[in-house]
Amino acid sequence: MINPFRFIRSCAVLGALLAAPVLAANSVHDNLVALAQDVTFTSAALFPMQATALGIPGHDGELEVPSEANRAAYTARLEQWQQRLGEITAGFPADTSLQDRNDARLIGADLIARLNAQRIYQLDRKDFGGAANAVLDSVFTLFEMLPVIGREGATAKDQARAWADITSRLEKAPAHIAASQQLVTIPCHLFGVVRAQQLDGAAGFFKGALSDAASAQLGAKSRALARFIRARDAALEAMAATRAFIDAHVASWPENYAMGREAYDRMLRDEQLLPFNANDIERMGRDELGHGWAEEAWLTSLAKQQGVAFGPDTGGGMAPGGAALIDFYHDRIAELTRFMSERNVVTVPAWLGSMVVVETPEFLLPVLPGANMNPPRLFASSTTGYYYIAPPKSLAAAAARLDMNQDFDRDRITSTAAHEAMPGHFLQLSIAKRHPNFIRKIQGSGVFAEGWAFYGEEMFVRLGLYGDHLDGRLFTARWERVRGARAIADPKLASGEWTYEQAVDFYAAQTGFTREAAAAQVASIATGPGYYYAYTAGRAQIQEIYAAYTLKMGERGSLHDFHDRLLSYGTTPFAVVGPELLADLDKPASAVRAAANY
Repeated sequence: MINPFRFIRSCAVLGALLAAPVLAANSVHDNLVALAQDVTFTSAALFPMQATALGIPGHDGELEVPSEANRAAYTARLEQWQQRLGEITAGFPADTSLQDRNDARLIGADLIARLNAQRIYQLDRKDFGGAANAVLDSVFTLFEMLPVIGREGATAKDQARAWADITSRLEKAPAHIAASQQLVTIPCHLFGVVRAQQLDGAAGFFKGALSDAASAQLGAKSRALARFIRARDAALEAMAATRAFIDAHVASWPENYAMGREAYDRMLRDEQLLPFNANDIERMGRDELGHGWAEEAWLTSLAKQQGVAFGPDTGGGMAPGGAALIDFYHDRIAELTRFMSERNVVTVPAWLGSMVVVETPEFLLPVLPGANMNPPRLFASSTTGYYYIAPPKSLAAAAARLDMNQDFDRDRITSTAAHEAMPGHFLQLSIAKRHPNFIRKIQGSGVFAEGWAFYGEEMFVRLGLYGDHLDGRLFTARWERVRGARAIADPKLASGEWTYEQAVDFYAAQTGFTREAAAAQVASIATGPGYYYAYTAGRAQIQEIYAAYTLKMGERGSLHDFHDRLLSYGTTPFAVVGPELLADLDKPASAVRAAANY
């Protein structure tokens, strides 16, 4: 999965009320792009951590100082942008293209989501530890993206500037954290519990990998290193104080993470442009859950007939331990790329970058217990993605319990890599990043991203990736159960119909997760509603579009042609992609790819 907390983080807000420009006498498309650029770059300047996540340069050393006045000002700014969009759409000529009409829908959905974050979800009012963890996460991103001299044109000056930005952000962290906490008027119990767990990993990262890199690159006796250490320690002190405050008060905080069924249905319709409500999502989840259980039953029966047990012997062999494990992951990614070519699945562009496989940092484990990835940042020049894994302390023990979150054999690692890397997130998001239409470039539909990666898992089973091995097929079936359980838990938690404890019980029973991993996953679902049904809703919509494509194309169609077309529209809601893809079938797939810079 993509790290949903990085895949456009909702930061504590700071705004400056700017006058909306008068519409220029440009084309509809030009006016829409100008508005989208204003929303994106103005918001990024006001929220420097968001700019870092997007790869927009010039803000990495900054942090906003939130206030009620700035919060109100940003809300007013969003309303002005909405008014400006209304003026553009009111002047649409009769021959306005489908793409421009859809681009207006996409901008409108984004503005609604931003306003709902202010007015309805109000995470900045509920999440006492949110600012401290956002700083931690953003510094980790800067660390992750540290320039390596000689790589991708990086110089010593670039490296020094990067460390100056990290130090500057750390210096500003105590004031930012304190000001953000002044906005927390309705603190939530579950947010407090989760953020406290995450903050436990701050010292390990700051005083471990981050400080080791600083010492090596800045010089053990340099003034720059001394300044970094002072800033690091002050930031850690503010985070420790946050942790202590949570510990002292969290027991009295209510569980107020739920938004309610009505708000949830509006989110599906207005923000994500989904043709589903909460009941639809839950029904799809139950269908998926049941199918996963059935698949496992069939495979279990087959294993008994063959006299074999699930595990490395039926999964291509045990993965190596220690340092060799990272290379093993890279080998599986290379194997997947070859398999895609042999099966004629999709075009892999020659310009595609590479993935770095690393262990998940400790502070992310409380909400991301399994594999996840960060794609190349949208506006950064780097084409490198990061694939995070949680290696087991003992591969043999993980194999014995068929652990769901710790890959231990060839087929399980291959399956996970198919989702995270090829043809999943890394390929799809790398293609979307290059889209020449700014409005399509900035789309971040989790339903598209997770739906595509999930769709690929079963496709590869059917195309024979695992041969006669049973373990890879079992893993795919079990993860179908996980996705079904997520699609059920998300609306149940967001509506308030289930308590956190009810959801953990359900999740542990249905998924095969350990109770600890189930608790972490449910915490992530409850505190980030509107993401975890993306797998289910997305795969269903891809299959519907493929069915319509097949009916129209007949023998002219192919799996490769469909996939190339699908990936040419950016990470865009399927309500937009489907009609446009079907309308473009008279164009060769090569022309559609070229128009998307793919």
